[in-house]
Amino acid sequence: MMRVTPCCIRPREPSNLGHSRSIYFDDHGVVRWVRVSIEHVFPVSRERYEALYFDEKFNQALGQSLAMGRKLLRLDRDAQRIIRHIYYEPGRDPESPAGQAFGTARAGFTEELDYDLGAHRGAWRTIPNVFTERVRNSGTIELIDLNGAGGGVLRRVRGEVKVALFGFGALVERMIVHEIEKSYAQSFRFTEDWLRAH
Repeated sequence: MMRVTPCCIRPREPSNLGHSRSIYFDDHGVVRWVRVSIEHVFPVSRERYEALYFDEKFNQALGQSLAMGRKLLRLDRDAQRIIRHIYYEPGRDPESPAGQAFGTARAGFTEELDYDLGAHRGAWRTIPNVFTERVRNSGTIELIDLNGAGGGVLRRVRGEVKVALFGFGALVERMIVHEIEKSYAQSFRFTEDWLRAH
C-alpha cells in the first residue's frame, strides 16, 4: 500500500507494505521538507505488539541488530501514556555517504516519544547532536488493529524531515530519509524473527 502525491519519489520497497516519500517545494522550486510514510503489518494482536514495542529486552536486542549504540534516558509510564527518550549512536561505515559527511564526529540523536495508550498513537521527534538547530525530524506512530481485516496490527509511521543547511541541505535530507527507511525495514525483519522465536 503506497500513498503517493503528484510530486514524489518512489523508492525501493522493502518487504511488507513498504513506504512512500514525498518532496514538497516552495514558490521558487526549493525543497522545503520531505515527508515519509512507512507501514508494516505484524501477525500478532495490537496489544502484544504494543507491549513488545516498549519492552527493554527486545529494544536492546533490536539496537544491537541495527548496530546502534542505545541508552535509555527517560521512561515514564502511567495508565494513559508512555514518555520515552532514547539516545542512539549509529555505527557508520566510513566509506558510506553518512560516514563521509560526518567524518570522525560521533553523530548521534535523541528520540523522544509521547505515546497515548488509549489512542494507540504517539508523537515523536529526533534531536541530533550535530546541526541541532538546523535539522528537524518529527512525526507520529500509530498502531491499527486489523482484527476485522484478517488479523494482525498495522504499524504506521509518518514523519517530516526539515533541514536548513545552505548548499547541502537536500543531501542531508536524503541521507536522513534513507536512514529512516533502512532502519524501519531492518527493524521489521528483526521483529518478525523475534516473534517467531518468542
